[in-house]
Amino acid sequence: MKHIRIIGGGPGDKAYILPMARKAVAESSLIIGDKRLLQTFGLEADETHIFEMGRMMERLEWLKKQPDSLSAGILVSGDPLMYSLFRLVRRTFPDAQVEIIPGIGSIQAFAARLGESMEDAKILSAHGRNMTGEMLVKEVSRSPKLFILCDNERTPDRMARELIKAGLTSVDMAAGSRISYPDEVIVSGGPKAVFLEKYPALSLVMIKNPEAAAPAERSGANENTCGGPVCDGVSLLRDSAFLRNGTPMTREEVRWVVLGKMGLSANSVVWDVGAGTGSVSIECARQCPAGKVISIEKNPEALKILYQNRAHFGISNMDIIEGTAPEVFEGLERPTHVFIGGAGRALSAILEKICRYGAGIQILIACVTLETMTEAYSLVDSVRGLRRREIVTVRIETARPVGSYHLMEGGHPVTLITAETWNEGEKHEGEY
Repeated sequence: MKHIRIIGGGPGDKAYILPMARKAVAESSLIIGDKRLLQTFGLEADETHIFEMGRMMERLEWLKKQPDSLSAGILVSGDPLMYSLFRLVRRTFPDAQVEIIPGIGSIQAFAARLGESMEDAKILSAHGRNMTGEMLVKEVSRSPKLFILCDNERTPDRMARELIKAGLTSVDMAAGSRISYPDEVIVSGGPKAVFLEKYPALSLVMIKNPEAAAPAERSGANENTCGGPVCDGVSLLRDSAFLRNGTPMTREEVRWVVLGKMGLSANSVVWDVGAGTGSVSIECARQCPAGKVISIEKNPEALKILYQNRAHFGISNMDIIEGTAPEVFEGLERPTHVFIGGAGRALSAILEKICRYGAGIQILIACVTLETMTEAYSLVDSVRGLRRREIVTVRIETARPVGSYHLMEGGHPVTLITAETWNEGEKHEGEY
């Protein structure tokens, strides 16, 4: 069993490195970290004991091949428990002994500089999150206090510009760059003051909006579009909540069953293969506020409405991948759950590729046609590394008026086949 330490390096200045972090580095057989972090710890890559991170997924795959007798220390900036590699390492090494050495995060240091508490704040990261201006405005409109970790594209001045465009000029806004370094910069005074400066990648913002919507209004939909069942405290959406074009959409009652069967947690990573309008992706993203949804779609018309729905709901933890599965899987973060709503003729290749990511991935395949159902049923029994769990057919009937009477009119039945990836040799407990 591998022993991996995820070691928090603090916000940047070596004075913020905790003694326990230095002790963990000294006790690790090999150290992995980006060049800046290695320098902060006074280390230099030597390709025998100390290694630069480089391409993250490639380095983690490399680590898999190292002897289990070696204890590995992975250096991360800030606090490993806050938008860090922790969840990715846990998913990549499900059987490893993972030890966390916490650190002081840049948001903590920034909040301390501003004299602001964090317990009443919402914290977001723009790193790889495709946070559009519309999403930012929606988050500010419904969050009394917001901290955001910026990246190269979503810098404080660009965020300030979006708030000014939306007329949110009266909110309090502060930006910080290179917190804890000698050239630290903090700018306060609202969006107009923040907009006048330029900021490097290591930046973050705080936005306070005392006029933010009340909690009951923060669901991303109004009373006419919510009203579905409640799943883990989140009211599920009606079909009327979504923007539509000619792209087919999983109807609300089937979607609600799908959400229940998937069994998501707050930090799940979901692949939605054949995302269509994004109705399942949006619901999954709302169920996984600390996780991520990766929506995969190839149809140009579907992609248009997919982007529009993501912006419409202000979803920041949903990435859209344009292309054909499974070709676009390469380099994606390992999923905990996969929903396959549209696979075309590639279902076999898709399932085989998912199985290569290891055991414990939950898969739900939605089948509308007899051909898809037959193929899926056969594949979940025959693909190596995959086992079938459950088969459920959902048929929804709604009342249609006929004169003074009503008839129940049925839609197409949808068969949901659930499966999971596993290591051969395990018991088949709970298998259908």
